[in-house]
Amino acid sequence: MRDPSSLPASGLMRMLGGRIDSLEEGVCVMSLTLEEKHMNPNGAVHGGVLTMLLDEGTGHAIVTLRGLEVMAETPHVTLDMSVSFLSGARLGDELVCEARTLRLGRSVAFAEAEVRRRGSDDLVAKGAFTYGILAKRSG
Repeated sequence: MRDPSSLPASGLMRMLGGRIDSLEEGVCVMSLTLEEKHMNPNGAVHGGVLTMLLDEGTGHAIVTLRGLEVMAETPHVTLDMSVSFLSGARLGDELVCEARTLRLGRSVAFAEAEVRRRGSDDLVAKGAFTYGILAKRSG
């Protein structure tokens, strides 16, 4: 699964304008250019926008290993996340999220991601995620 268009984006990601830039085995790179709708009242990116990028990116990184058909039968869902906000981002900044799968088991998966400003090494946010893999529905 290397074609970013092969992976369906969530409604939230589409609404916020996030893009899947690349997919490799166990890795997803996404980006988002900050617009007014992404900002908090203080003029900095809203933490929920950063969390969405981290969560979407790690979820997609896991899909690259599991495959779309397997995921449709036994979806994975976020069980736990730890997100650290390390620096701000402003209107017009392009954010890049690189997410990677750390471990994929039968019932649980672990992934991590970082968000940086494009063209800068500044780390904006990072997160660690645990996903549960749901059992196949019977009937």
